[in-house]
Amino acid sequence: MMRFLGTALLFFCSVAYADDAVQLRILSFNIWYGGEQASLDQVFNVIRTVDADLVALQEPDGNTRQIAKATGYPYIDVRRHLISRFPLFDSGSGEFTDDGIQPYSVTGLDAGALHAWAMVAPGRVIAAGNTHLSSERYGPDLLREGRSIAEVIESENEKRVPEVIPLARGFGRLAKEGVPLVLAGDFNSASHQDGTGFDWPVTKQLADAGLTDTYRLLHPDPVAKPGHTYTPGYPHPMNRDGEIHGRIDYIWAAHAKVLKSEIVGEAGNPDVDIAVMPWPSDHRAVLATISVVPMKAPALIAVEPRPVIQGQSFLIRVNMPGRADWTGVVTPRGGDPVRDRLTGVEAVGFWERPSIKLSTLGLEPGRYDAVLLDTRNEELARTRFSVMARDAQPSITVAKSVFRPGEPIGVAWSNAPGFRFDWIGIYRRNESNVYNYLGFRHDGRPA
Repeated sequence: MMRFLGTALLFFCSVAYADDAVQLRILSFNIWYGGEQASLDQVFNVIRTVDADLVALQEPDGNTRQIAKATGYPYIDVRRHLISRFPLFDSGSGEFTDDGIQPYSVTGLDAGALHAWAMVAPGRVIAAGNTHLSSERYGPDLLREGRSIAEVIESENEKRVPEVIPLARGFGRLAKEGVPLVLAGDFNSASHQDGTGFDWPVTKQLADAGLTDTYRLLHPDPVAKPGHTYTPGYPHPMNRDGEIHGRIDYIWAAHAKVLKSEIVGEAGNPDVDIAVMPWPSDHRAVLATISVVPMKAPALIAVEPRPVIQGQSFLIRVNMPGRADWTGVVTPRGGDPVRDRLTGVEAVGFWERPSIKLSTLGLEPGRYDAVLLDTRNEELARTRFSVMARDAQPSITVAKSVFRPGEPIGVAWSNAPGFRFDWIGIYRRNESNVYNYLGFRHDGRPA
C-alpha cells in the first residue's frame, strides 16, 4: 500500500543484484574553461567515444548538467562535477556547512563529505571523488627556471600540499575503513613515481594514505609510458614552444583491481591510447578500468535537479537498506519530518533504485530538507536543497561603497546555483574581461 502526500509519481527499474565484483570505466577529463575554448560539441564527442561509466569533469564552469544531457548520463552531482550511469548520492548534507576558508581543492565540500556515493549495483556503492589543485608555481616550470629542488619542494609545501592534505585525510580514512573508492582530478603536480629523482609531495601524500595511482600501477616504466596529460598538440595554439609536458591528471583508487589505464587524446601521439579528433582541450584525459566489490550502501536520499526551480517537478531518490518500506517527505530547512512535512510520499514498498517525482506546488522559494523515514517514522537520512523562483536572477551586494585599505569587504549574494568552485571576484569598474580580477575567493555555499 502506497499513500501519496503530494502530487507524485513512482519510477523504478528492475536490475539483478550484484554481490560480486563489478567492472567500471572511470574517466577524468579537464575540459578547459567550460569546454568552450575549442568546441563544446567536441567535448561531447570525446565523452561519447570513451563511453565511461563515471566521468569526473574539471573546469566545467557550470556546464556539467548540459554535458550530462548531451552525452546521455542520467545522474549528475553538480557539487562535485560528476556525471554517471549509476545513481549518485551526496555523502553529506547536500550543502557546504563547514566554517572558515577552505583549500581550493575541496571548495564547497565539508571535510567529512568530500565524496559522492555511486550506486554501481542495487544497494551497493563505491566512494567517488573529483578535485582540481591550483596551477600557480607549477613545479617543473620552477625547475626549468633554475630553482633548486629544495626551493621547488618548499613551493609545493606552501601551495599544493595544503590542498592535497584534506584529500589524503578524507580518502585515506575511507581506504583504511575498507571502502572501495576512486579519486580523479587535475592535480597540477608531477609524480614521485615518474623517475624525476625526488619525491613530489602531492602524489606522495596520496600514496602514503593508501591510494593507488592507477596509471603508474599498470605502466611502471615512466620512460616507456610517460603518460603525459599536459599539454596536447591540439587544439592550436596549445603546443607552444618551450611548453613543459607532464603527467598531472590522475585517477587514484583503493580496494579495486586495476584492469586497464589509458590516455585519451589527440591522434599521432605515441603516448595516446585512445585517439579522438579534433581534440578539444589543453589536457588529455585519463581512463581507468577497474574491478571492484562495492560495499553495502547506508540509508541515502538525494534531490534532483539542484537547485529546484519553482513550478517544475523534482525527484527524490533513496536507498533504503534491508528492502524495507520507506517514506520520503519534504520539510522546511531543519523541520521535523512528522510535524512539518509539506509534501512527499508514504509507505513505499521496496523497489530497486527508487525515485519519487514530486511537484513544487505549494513550495515557495526558499530552503528545504528531504528526509528519509522508516515505517516507524524514524529519520534515517536527510539532504538539503533549495527552491528558486522561476525568474530569479543572480545578484550581489556589498555592505558599503567605500572601504579603507586593508579593510575586509563583506559580500552577500542570492539566487546563485551554489556549485562547487563558484567564486566571487573584485574588479576595476567596467572591466570586461572576467580574468582581469584584482582578487577572488571560491565559496561553494548555496544562494
